[in-house]
Amino acid sequence: MQPMAGLQVASRIDPARFEVHLHHEDWHGPFETSRPVEADLVFLTGLQSDFDRMRQLAWFFRRGGATVVAGGSICSNFPEFAAQFFDAVCVGSVESTGRVVADFLAGTLRPIYRAAPLSIDRHPLDYGLLTRAGIRTQSHLIEASRGCSFKCSFCTMPGEFGGHAGYDLAALRQAIGSAIETSPRFSLRRIFPTIFFLDNNFSDDRDHMLAVCDLLRADRRIRAWGALVTQNILQDHALVRHLAAAKCRTLFVGLESLDAATLRRFNKKQNLGRSGNLLDDIAHAERHGILITYGYLLDIQNQTVAEMAAQLRAIGEAADLPMPTYLSLIAPLAGTRFFWSALRDGHLAPRLRLRDLDGESLCYSEIADAPGKVAAFADQVFRRPWEVIPLHQALRKAWRRLGRLGLAHPLLWFMTLSATFHSFLWAGAYPSRRVTYRAGEDVLDPQYGAHPPDLSEEDRARYFEPIALTDAAGAPAAWLLPYLGGALPGAERHEPATLEA
Repeated sequence: MQPMAGLQVASRIDPARFEVHLHHEDWHGPFETSRPVEADLVFLTGLQSDFDRMRQLAWFFRRGGATVVAGGSICSNFPEFAAQFFDAVCVGSVESTGRVVADFLAGTLRPIYRAAPLSIDRHPLDYGLLTRAGIRTQSHLIEASRGCSFKCSFCTMPGEFGGHAGYDLAALRQAIGSAIETSPRFSLRRIFPTIFFLDNNFSDDRDHMLAVCDLLRADRRIRAWGALVTQNILQDHALVRHLAAAKCRTLFVGLESLDAATLRRFNKKQNLGRSGNLLDDIAHAERHGILITYGYLLDIQNQTVAEMAAQLRAIGEAADLPMPTYLSLIAPLAGTRFFWSALRDGHLAPRLRLRDLDGESLCYSEIADAPGKVAAFADQVFRRPWEVIPLHQALRKAWRRLGRLGLAHPLLWFMTLSATFHSFLWAGAYPSRRVTYRAGEDVLDPQYGAHPPDLSEEDRARYFEPIALTDAAGAPAAWLLPYLGGALPGAERHEPATLEA
């Protein structure tokens, strides 16, 4: 997960052979492409909506003489297609990095490298790379496992990982030690270390999770930690108390929606088998000092604006239900079961682009309400969320949670306020350039036009035109056709042949 990918890749490159630098555009801003390219070997990765940006950067680096290697979701799902933009692409896990570097040095680089996503090596991580790059997170970001065994249809995990695997505890101990010991000497991360586990599903393997808890409880340096978990573990009150005793202070829970029909529609079974009350479970966790956070997804295909607004209004009025940390429209991420189904049935919007898969775009050919009405609602949700859930309701929630958490851990006060008002702060920090919110229509990022005037028409189309998933009629883009056989029921499987952007 971001931003761990850069650290994972960079740690597998021999510092005796290479001078390694990290650049993360969330921290450092857009890479300055006008400066001379000094790199010999460049690794690029990003989310699906970042793939166009990866192509743009590949053009600048390759023109400057660097060899460019790419990874990430699109490379793993569509490697033959991705290979036309880079010197090599990596499918699966970061464990292929060593082979890529060795082949680069030997002059035998191949176009595609594959590594089993759940085969985790014990290569030591150098967290000093983050410190030297100026990437200073509030908590130490650690992974204790990869993947998820659940099969939610809108999630990329089933296709990319197909399961779950835990890190060796010795490797985990090394990573924690490196993160703390390479932090600036007088920083909060060194003096008062907290950890947030960026696992796709920290709670997937109960035995491994409990072993990690034992490790964390025994490490006196660690003051608090948090993780990403599935909602169902909140029902196990004994387990929650065990996590609290092991210094767990926050859990980001995959709640996703309070609408049972939405959960069933997307096969989110882990949220449906409830034997208790969600609000009681949240209250129990927070009484034991564990702050509960979550994101909330909106299904514009099947829910009207009135229905979605009613859900958010219910969240605002439920004093004991935390504010969502973020709000998002359900996006048809490429390669997921939901994506293939929507593509097969003609439900994707005409001229849908990879760049539109950001959780804010109207990505479907048919939605439950008038597009203009949904766009206006989306603008409220993402740019003015206080109009959907009033500020006074958020303040009431924060006050009740602070009272429940008490004064036992002052850090929780900061975390509570940050989580409660995150969507409000995000709306102010990232003003929109959108007009209609409709896929294929809205203004693109400035980087799409940030190229020299002597760029050839062939390179402009290849590297700077946004990648489309559907054509003007909503049919699959030509580059997807070789992949359809294995994804659509009743179709014959074809191996990808020559592919065009």
